Amino acid sequence: MKRFFVAVVAVTFLAGCGSSSSGGSKVTCEQQFWNTMFAACLPKGWRVLSSETLRQLGVPEETVAAFQFDTPHAGQLDTVTVTREPLSTDMKTPDYSQSNLLAVSALPDYRLIDKETVYIDGEQSSLHVFSARPSADQPIRRYYQISVSQEKTGYTFTGSFPLSIQDSEADQVKFILKNVSFKDPTADAEAT
Repeated sequence: MKRFFVAVVAVTFLAGCGSSSSGGSKVTCEQQFWNTMFAACLPKGWRVLSSETLRQLGVPEETVAAFQFDTPHAGQLDTVTVTREPLSTDMKTPDYSQSNLLAVSALPDYRLIDKETVYIDGEQSSLHVFSARPSADQPIRRYYQISVSQEKTGYTFTGSFPLSIQDSEADQVKFILKNVSFKDPTADAEAT
């Protein structure tokens, strides 16, 4: 259960100083990210935080990547963090996703907002949208989360936002989460 709280704590650290709307335009991939573990497609205005920046901010070691929107929203920077944990047994993505859903439901003031079935590299997962208080002294925030298992390793992608956000902001974080992959995006380009 610690892994789920690590993801929430990581995004809380990074959100401290959220996003502006994209003007209703269609979300597209502006920057392809690949770190030899997973790939992500980032829309315009999102940037990759370096490992050095993550460590300077005191983000837990389990956090292997973070993406942040350049423009503050409601005094916060919208952030998507990626945490990784070793699994003691081989766990399929649907089971790992469900265990994450159950674990975060124990957060203070948890409330399910939406749950959508998504497929990551052909494996079923859930895009879980919820609100919760990361700790007793923190405000309630809105989270977008997807969990995937790969070769006895669990990955949790968590977006953190102020409680109310515009549809365009939700579209951007959903785009990032729905387009994660564990396949090298350059491999397909090199094959053609």
